[in-house]
Amino acid sequence: MEQDSELVLEGASGLRAVFSAVGAKLLALYVPTTSGVPAQVVVGSSDDPDLPGADKWAGSVCGRFANRIAGASFTLDGVRHALPANDGPNTLHGGQSGYGVCAWDAARDGEALVFSYHSPAGDMGFPGTADVSATYGFAGTTLWLELAAVTDAPTLMNLTHHAYWNLTGSGSALGHKLEIPASRYTPVDDELIPTGPLAEVAGTRFDFRAPRVIGGSYDHNFCLDAGRGDVHLGARLTDPLTGRTLEVRTSEPGIQCYTGDHFHEGIQSRFSRPVRNGGIALEPQTYPNAANEPSYPTAVLRPGEVYHHRIEWVFSGF
Repeated sequence: MEQDSELVLEGASGLRAVFSAVGAKLLALYVPTTSGVPAQVVVGSSDDPDLPGADKWAGSVCGRFANRIAGASFTLDGVRHALPANDGPNTLHGGQSGYGVCAWDAARDGEALVFSYHSPAGDMGFPGTADVSATYGFAGTTLWLELAAVTDAPTLMNLTHHAYWNLTGSGSALGHKLEIPASRYTPVDDELIPTGPLAEVAGTRFDFRAPRVIGGSYDHNFCLDAGRGDVHLGARLTDPLTGRTLEVRTSEPGIQCYTGDHFHEGIQSRFSRPVRNGGIALEPQTYPNAANEPSYPTAVLRPGEVYHHRIEWVFSGF
């Protein structure tokens, strides 16, 4: 396995990405600027999640089930599975030792960087052995990520990428403009668990179908109109100060927007100095608690199937 100092991808368009094998994590992404000094636009990522004050999830690949599972349990094929609770009574990002804090193997494949992880049956309470891969590469001004997994027994699989973005490079990101092509979202309770039925965004603070300044706190899943299938727009983030724009594209049906309310200057991050709301997480995935909501897009993976999720981060306005 390569050392962290060697986990770098260079894009022909001037983009440069730095990774850690812990969590298959994106630590930093440098984009070119008109001044000639690259801007680093990933906030809060730490290559050592055990550091006091480090954000263990920032920049990582989260699984087996990204986001929350209510009551730290789910039933699959009539069998109830208990999970470790690490977010009050609920399970967040696969449990305290989910994929985002584990050491992955890393290897080069031409111009791509491939991380792989073997997750044994019973890992954080999930059934079935899973073999997971996360492959990063550049294509023009796009950083892409291919997530894949197989299993030997029915299980859950819902992988996302938990980068926080600040297109200015520092300060609060609440002044960024956000567009999300979603007519509905999942309302949540006080524990951020979806309450079941979807709600219309029209006439609410959750309506980002036209670009507007974020302006406030969010930690909610938006149900993308395109659903699950071909890669489609999940969100468009623009910095009015610099004109930089990021499009997040995904093959999954939902995207979680979280405004980094927990960030503060004491968070340990080698490549950034987080402040409150200093980064916007845009996490493509299926809906939170889909394991316990049969009306939501499924997160079940069975033997013989291949889980596949493609994420693209498309940059412009350099």
